[in-house]
Amino acid sequence: MKIISVVFHPLLMATYLSAMLFIKAPELFPRVMPQVIPEFVLVVFITTCLMPALSIFLLRSFAYISNLELTKRNERMRPFIFIAFYYAASSYLFADKLEMGPVFMTVMIGVTVLILGLLIITIWFKISIHAAATWSGVGFVSALMVTMAVNIGWYYFGLIIAAGLTSSSRLYLGYHQPKEVWAGVILGFAYSFLTILIFL
Repeated sequence: MKIISVVFHPLLMATYLSAMLFIKAPELFPRVMPQVIPEFVLVVFITTCLMPALSIFLLRSFAYISNLELTKRNERMRPFIFIAFYYAASSYLFADKLEMGPVFMTVMIGVTVLILGLLIITIWFKISIHAAATWSGVGFVSALMVTMAVNIGWYYFGLIIAAGLTSSSRLYLGYHQPKEVWAGVILGFAYSFLTILIFL
């Protein structure tokens, strides 16, 4: 179960979601030529995963956090601020410099706001970030299927299975209580689904 938490780490969700939508619904990104999709996904990975991960490693090196899993609620603030900053900067880059279009920008800005919301919630409650992140992906894709008739085929069921396994892994590993995981599931899915419905 540990490997599931690593493979579907929250920092990887933007990369997975971008790659999946670029492959299965390229019509959502008319400005992105097919031949540059790998390079673009790499940029998403660097800005939303690699750089935040390096920041978390630095925080661990300087003893601002006790472990990379961020299992202590009171140690989540600094990492979340870094992550929110990188997502906000990425959103600006993709909107102002690359003109990625409304779908991608709605997702990116939506995720940035979600991170800030989770940062606030985590002051009082140790919500499962893994559950929120994976089910947020399900919420975004579900809403795109409803509003824009996006068809990603079996990828959708794989996404649901991955989200379910990731949420279960957090319980199995003892990192969260059921209410913390369910809070992440409901918030992640509902917020992302409504974001697409309202802003697209």
